[in-house]
Amino acid sequence: MKKILLLLALSATIYSCTKETNDMVSNLETDDMVAALGYTGEWELVEMTGSAVGSVYTGSDMQWQETYDINEDESFVKTRVRGDSTVIASGTYTITEEESMDESESDIQSRIEFLHNTDNKIIGNCHSNSTIEYLYFTSNNKLISTWNACDGPGLEYVKSK
Repeated sequence: MKKILLLLALSATIYSCTKETNDMVSNLETDDMVAALGYTGEWELVEMTGSAVGSVYTGSDMQWQETYDINEDESFVKTRVRGDSTVIASGTYTITEEESMDESESDIQSRIEFLHNTDNKIIGNCHSNSTIEYLYFTSNNKLISTWNACDGPGLEYVKSK
């Protein structure tokens, strides 16, 4: 009986250490991937797609110009310029990893969640009265909005040089 209890205790300890190590490696992989992308800095909207097939707009043909300034202190500022109007929103962000739903992407992909300080008309998401936006880092160093999942425009951002 003592041998069984000892064996169970040893197994539990090994499992616990293995899980903790796997979690640490997983977090390091996410941090390394995001760090390799150089996610901080200014990200500029470069492409906007609509729901109609072939409706792709770039540059001054887009309905608005937009940037995310992503800071190392986990804060951000989003700026949208439309004609003579400029709207600014800000808040904090977190980066997580999750399984990719897109078969053309790798199995794990990093998502950035922007939590705006206040409700703002430039928040692009699928939920009314929500202050959260989700964007994904792609393998080719772009940020892709999820707003198009609910009939919003497809928005693609690249890091400014």
